[in-house]
Amino acid sequence: MNIRDIARLADVTASTVSKVLNNYPDISESTKQHVLKIIEENQYVPNNNARYLKLSSKVPQIGLFIEGIHNSVYEIMEEMLSAKFHNTGYTILTFHDDFYSQEKEEKFQELLNYIKGHNLNGLIYIGGNFESLSEEQLKSLPCPVIFTHTVLPTQMGDTGYSSVQMNHYESAYKQMSYLIQKGHTHISTVISSKEDKSVYGIRVKGYRNALEDHHLLHNFDYIVEGKYGNECTYLNLKECLLKHPEISGVCCFADIMAPAVIRAIHDAGKIPGKDVQIISFDGVDFVNYCIPSITTFVQPTQELIICIYDLLMGLISGEREHQHITFSAKLVLNESC
Repeated sequence: MNIRDIARLADVTASTVSKVLNNYPDISESTKQHVLKIIEENQYVPNNNARYLKLSSKVPQIGLFIEGIHNSVYEIMEEMLSAKFHNTGYTILTFHDDFYSQEKEEKFQELLNYIKGHNLNGLIYIGGNFESLSEEQLKSLPCPVIFTHTVLPTQMGDTGYSSVQMNHYESAYKQMSYLIQKGHTHISTVISSKEDKSVYGIRVKGYRNALEDHHLLHNFDYIVEGKYGNECTYLNLKECLLKHPEISGVCCFADIMAPAVIRAIHDAGKIPGKDVQIISFDGVDFVNYCIPSITTFVQPTQELIICIYDLLMGLISGEREHQHITFSAKLVLNESC
């Protein structure tokens, strides 16, 4: 059992449990007693490894904080970053978080506690949304931090952090525009969720704006929510295709949903790639082995990893200053479109 299990049982956040354990004064007495009761009932003993590491570890440590546990792109980045830093003598501490609805200032405080508790030399944060945070809050980061695939404030002067991003909006706009330029006027858009505040929500803005600019507002009726799940994507898209047989194209927010999209088209009585063309986003390798293979906007993952590694090493050594770097996705044509 860990601190998150206690938080779940007590119906509070992990940071609240941490504050109770460390006797923070800003926790109400009733909440404190409730959490302590859950701790006692479950015979939970706090792990002191973080304190030990802070006091005794001389091995440089990099934190890898990943928000989104079912994301194939993030999994690939985690594997590549872990290998690269491990091969240069760093210990990698990986932390996965899936609390999309958690209040962002609370999540940020949890991040600060994580950095300080593990005495990190640097941290890479993948995913999430911190656009509501102030300049002062972000400048309080105690070690070099690089955000990637993270929604961040747009109006800010000198920052206390770096970012290595993809041009999600621009590529998504081009993704939808490509279908339109091929003559499609009835396009279903598969998205994660209308409430998604991550970079996938930014992609949705690109799709919608492309449809608006080409005066194809009726396509808003064909938007399908996949909820990052194959079953949900399959069922919702199949229903949409049966209800609207005029649909001739599908614009998909992420490659991971491509197999469900292909199956939904097939089971709706259409031929994928012929009757209904498909375009996607990410460039995950398996889309090349689908039938049909998927036309997609490919992220330059290898270049992203090298950039993140070089920048973080430079920030830790003091040889580089914070930077904000944006990469562009590249359209790769395959059989689906």
